Amino acid sequence: MEFLGVGPLEFFFILLIALIIIGPRDMAKTARTLGRSLNRLYKSESWRMILQASRNLRTLPNRLAREAELSELREAREALKEAGQEISRDTRSLQDDLKAWTTPPSATEEPEAPASPKSTSDP
Repeated sequence: MEFLGVGPLEFFFILLIALIIIGPRDMAKTARTLGRSLNRLYKSESWRMILQASRNLRTLPNRLAREAELSELREAREALKEAGQEISRDTRSLQDDLKAWTTPPSATEEPEAPASPKSTSDP
């Protein structure tokens, strides 16, 4: 189990060094002062700002990768949309051409009768 990146053996070693440097009489007073200082630090706005910056830096690579993928997906979507519109136009054009070839002339569009020759003998 680690606390603040310090394992149990390291913690014991730190306590032993503190006991030697500070002495057994002042150990409780120093620990209380250190605890109060850490409490003020954790409750301060500066600490919150540091934690927020740390979180942002940790998640930055993932965010940048997502944004890059999103821009690539947008570009691909636009390209597909343009291709779909072009295919729709081509399909409509082909349907119109096919309809023109396969539709018989309508009854209202009768071909003109050949002009009858006029006789030159008019009374």
